[in-house]
Amino acid sequence: MKILIVGGGIAGLSAAIGLQGDGYDITIVEALDGWEPAGAGLHLPGNAITALKSLGIDQNVAAKSCAFPRLDYFDHRDRKLFAVETEKLGWPTFQALSRSDFHDILCAKLTTPKIHFGLSVSEINDENDQAQVTFTDGTQNAFDIVIGADGINSTVRQLAFGTEHTPQPTGYICWRWITDYPFGLTAPKFIVGHGQVILVMPIGDNRFYIYASTFDPAEKIRNLPTNQLANHFAGFDGPVRDMLKTLAPDSKVHEGRLQQMIMPKWVTGRIALIGDAAHGTLPTMAQGATQSIKDGIALADALRGNPDIATALANWQQSRQPEAHWVQQQSLQRMGFAKIRGTIGVWLRNALMRRLGPKILASGFRPLIEGTIGTARK
Repeated sequence: MKILIVGGGIAGLSAAIGLQGDGYDITIVEALDGWEPAGAGLHLPGNAITALKSLGIDQNVAAKSCAFPRLDYFDHRDRKLFAVETEKLGWPTFQALSRSDFHDILCAKLTTPKIHFGLSVSEINDENDQAQVTFTDGTQNAFDIVIGADGINSTVRQLAFGTEHTPQPTGYICWRWITDYPFGLTAPKFIVGHGQVILVMPIGDNRFYIYASTFDPAEKIRNLPTNQLANHFAGFDGPVRDMLKTLAPDSKVHEGRLQQMIMPKWVTGRIALIGDAAHGTLPTMAQGATQSIKDGIALADALRGNPDIATALANWQQSRQPEAHWVQQQSLQRMGFAKIRGTIGVWLRNALMRRLGPKILASGFRPLIEGTIGTARK
């Protein structure tokens, strides 16, 4: 069976690792000229552990990541709102590492796929027994399955499912980077302000992943100079304020708009969308990477368990959609806390978080960890 994977990010590499070793002829095409993992840091909550073990990389990740026993939440004045002791709840390890380290781990696990850089697809014809693919260099080839793992702005989705399926804006702009500022934290610190959020997450080797976002539905903020981030987030007290002042004009910071991609179906003919191409979500519950990995593993299992491609893809979609769509809904709802502005609104939100924060947070992670989404209980 010939399989084409379009996109060499977390979703595409996870699918390739899951599929390799079963005799499949796997080709990966990546539009970039080399491995350039997007983003800065990567949070892998407790429900990621099973997926990492399935790929055989759990020990590799543990060696490169920072594991933490709890999650801490603060207000913008650096006053603690609440904490969730993940270890005391008996949840699997929560951990974080740099995206580049995680990407290196995935790449080291690849054995059989053929990889072509600087190449994508320009046309897909799925009317015959195989999907006929034209690549951006003008070459053509036929494949039994085409897997679109090319991100939230997927070319495969546009070609195979129609241009009407586009990412939806959520009103948030964010910045992400890695710093070695000496915070001295052993657990992630989530800080909520007036329409703004900052996350400080240890990723090992005295490095910290910083995520900062602002609710900007009118999209007035564009290409904010790095050295102006300190002024933009001037409402935050504590060490994060000093850290922001260390940013220089040439500091490597990723700026981007947060979007969602909700697709009613992920499969058409011999073409399947996985990861952000199918269900791009907000980072509120830190599920983007985990859900992408689970897509790849489940797809490999479905193909391994059923020789009929149409049936295997249908079974895979049915098995994965409930959880992925639930994560999208939950992430959007919970991000609503971040858009609150004004003295009274922020005071009420913080009071609610002090009282019910642990319960609200646990209600999101527990179904994912226990695997109860999509069951009769739902």
